Amino acid sequence: MKYRQLEAILRRVDEHYADYPHFVKQYALTTAGIAGEEEVFYFLQELTIPHQLLRNFCLVDYTGHRHEIDFIVIFSSFIICLEVKNITGQLDFNVETSQLLRTRSDGMIERFSNPVEQLVRHTRFLSTLFPHVPIVGAVVIANRRAIIGNHDSHIPIFHADYIHSFIEKNLNQYTKPILDIAVFHKQLTALHSPISKPFSFTLAHLKSGVFCAKCSVKMKFIQGKFVCSQCHHQDKLAHFQALHDFRLLVSSKITNQQFCQLCDITSRYAAKRLLKFLPVVQQGRATYYEIPEQILTMTSYEGCISPD
Repeated sequence: MKYRQLEAILRRVDEHYADYPHFVKQYALTTAGIAGEEEVFYFLQELTIPHQLLRNFCLVDYTGHRHEIDFIVIFSSFIICLEVKNITGQLDFNVETSQLLRTRSDGMIERFSNPVEQLVRHTRFLSTLFPHVPIVGAVVIANRRAIIGNHDSHIPIFHADYIHSFIEKNLNQYTKPILDIAVFHKQLTALHSPISKPFSFTLAHLKSGVFCAKCSVKMKFIQGKFVCSQCHHQDKLAHFQALHDFRLLVSSKITNQQFCQLCDITSRYAAKRLLKFLPVVQQGRATYYEIPEQILTMTSYEGCISPD
């Protein structure tokens, strides 16, 4: 959700918005994080021993604090929690000061929060939920150019290509089957509590218009289709992206008037034809159209657009 929202923010929120530079930075960090997870997932996909995998798993503890765990791997005799970091440079971990120091190639030293402490919090909470289950944790460095330096932790820290050896080592240690993998996976999944909407905006914060998928220029609505004035690309369904962004950033429901403002369409009758395929929701005297989550996968709808 967060990544898709950040993508929508960079597309749709004006660059002069006060927090826009913050969102640009968050997008870069989130993109790097996803790339790191993909590196780890590549190795986890090669596992042949029976297991279940949970990715980007989120739990809320008794105090309301969230535990966002990159990977949980469930085996019949134990479970593994993996905290993934996609950082380059020399990485020195210090448990006493709870920090990760990264020394860049130019000699600059930067401080990051210590992923070891994050992981300890996750495994400690899981242990309170399942005290009979052995829980093993590890920090995985996904960037192949990173150098793992000092670390004074009992938590293993290693590169992604060591995952199989780490799992094999623990399989040799925890040999007694105590879990029905499918049942335990279902129990954990029931506890998943994803963040529904990290960022929230109003329509006033968003750029108006429908933008060309080929060159990002604002399109004009002419005779039932959107036309790009620069590359001349034409698309009857170009407004789907605008609706998708509105759903991510504002609301899953939109009125005719809001749609006209969002897509910069002057005719409410043309807007009504473009919205005709959406389910209608009546709230008091107002009519809303429900934007489906899968709107970008919809490729056509017949009889819903006619020339303006």
